[in-house]
Amino acid sequence: MKITIRCYARFRDAFGEEREISLEEGATIRDAIRALAGNGPDADLLIDNACNIRSYVMIMYRDERISPMEAEAVPLADGDLIILFPPVSGG
Repeated sequence: MKITIRCYARFRDAFGEEREISLEEGATIRDAIRALAGNGPDADLLIDNACNIRSYVMIMYRDERISPMEAEAVPLADGDLIILFPPVSGG
């Protein structure tokens, strides 16, 4: 199946604005984010050494915010869109 991951701000700089990824049936959001991160120089922006999604990654899926801890339990379907935001600060 193919899903799309759209990235914003710092994540867009590292992984591109939008990328289509092929995954096996039954894949989860966690699988998709691991595939996006790969093992390139910026992988540690999204995943830690244990291949878990970093707690600060904001994930949007089907108009809902998904916590990194929930990402392993959310199955994907062909054509789905995941949106990733880095931490936001301001003043």
